[in-house]
Amino acid sequence: MTVEGAQLRQNHGTGLDLPDLPAPDLPGIKGTHNVVITGVGGTGVVTIGAVLAMAAHVDGKAAGMMEMAGLAQKGGAVHIHCRIAEAAEDIAAIRVATGECDTLIGGDLVVSAGAKTLGLTTTGRTRAVVNSHQIITGDFTRDTEFRLPADRLTVALEARLRDRLAMFDANDLASHLLGDAIYSNMMIFGACWQMGGIPISEAAIKRAIELNGAAVERNTRAFDYGRWAVLHPEKAAALLKDKVIAKPKTTDEKIAYRVEHLTAYQDAEYAKRYTDFVARFDGALKEAVAKGYHKLLAYKDEYEVARLHLDTRRKAEAALGGDIRLTYHLAPPVLSHDGPDGRPKKRAFREATMRRLFPLLARLKGLRGTWADPFGRSEERRMERALIRQYERDMDDALRLMRPDTEEAALALAELPLSIRGFGPVKAANAAKAEKRREELLAVLRAPDGDRQAAE
Repeated sequence: MTVEGAQLRQNHGTGLDLPDLPAPDLPGIKGTHNVVITGVGGTGVVTIGAVLAMAAHVDGKAAGMMEMAGLAQKGGAVHIHCRIAEAAEDIAAIRVATGECDTLIGGDLVVSAGAKTLGLTTTGRTRAVVNSHQIITGDFTRDTEFRLPADRLTVALEARLRDRLAMFDANDLASHLLGDAIYSNMMIFGACWQMGGIPISEAAIKRAIELNGAAVERNTRAFDYGRWAVLHPEKAAALLKDKVIAKPKTTDEKIAYRVEHLTAYQDAEYAKRYTDFVARFDGALKEAVAKGYHKLLAYKDEYEVARLHLDTRRKAEAALGGDIRLTYHLAPPVLSHDGPDGRPKKRAFREATMRRLFPLLARLKGLRGTWADPFGRSEERRMERALIRQYERDMDDALRLMRPDTEEAALALAELPLSIRGFGPVKAANAAKAEKRREELLAVLRAPDGDRQAAE
């Protein structure tokens, strides 16, 4: 699902009363001051470059800017090179060469810590502010074990830039203070200026924001919030920490949370099926079953996808003031075909169509798993229902066979459904891997006394 357009109301975000912020010592320009801006296409990173170049002209300086990553397509890595000089003749070339970067405005952790960006920087010369927010890439849809190597990326930046690097989660801070993460890049820009990384006056930058004409008041505030965040990182972190929603902690609280979810997913009777089954177990095995059984019961079929999209839309309308237009990218089992990569090819569906279809689908969730379920005959849906029945039988065996020497295998079997993630061919592949592991664990549980081996 993509948001094509939105207009924010002025009262979204909590706001923050800023104290007077000290003016930084702006760097001098020796020939050119070279700025590299990194980010992800579609997040306004190119706008930051345009504002920077315009601010230089407002300040009576020369500037040249170019994009070094081809088209700034949505979701793609973007590099903006900008050289600032006292006079136009001082700018011989716009592209920043290896080691010449004076200031890095890092709108994305992955792009900023990549070899292409780090190669432009020099220890002791480059000053940088980088957004530490972790954005999950498209790799996750193909590899459910994918994890963003945030620690490694952070270490790479710290090793190169050392004490001239500052990092904070600008996405979360922008969402909290301004109601939209789209202002994160402007926050990073403001933080970079506050650190003395931009040789342009504050008045010129804010005039350039006005000339840009888009969400002037909020972009101006975002610039100032970024200045505050880099000066008071502990206060910025505490501000976000206070907003973290407490998650259920005890086993009973977690079960109650899942009961609420299954009731919305299907109905109270379906949720009771869950609680009745889980109640048969105790201790660590009960907690493991509570997770594994819920994972299987709450498979994401067409009815659930419709319900979740409707819920997401309501949240988006609340956050964006209701003025949104959406395009949905879906691969309906009846209408979609496999693409060149062997995966179902998604199609774009207009909002007018889906706004009529999703409510209807969500209301028809009572058909789920019945003879009248039009989607229930697909191979994936049959597999999902079969996994539920298989799990119930397996956990009956585990409850009967579990002893001190088989407890580890029983717990692993109870949590095995957590590894069956994804959709379509990804889920099928994970289910096949889980089946092999299931056979190993059942062999351990069923082996005669004295012959059992610890589960791997």
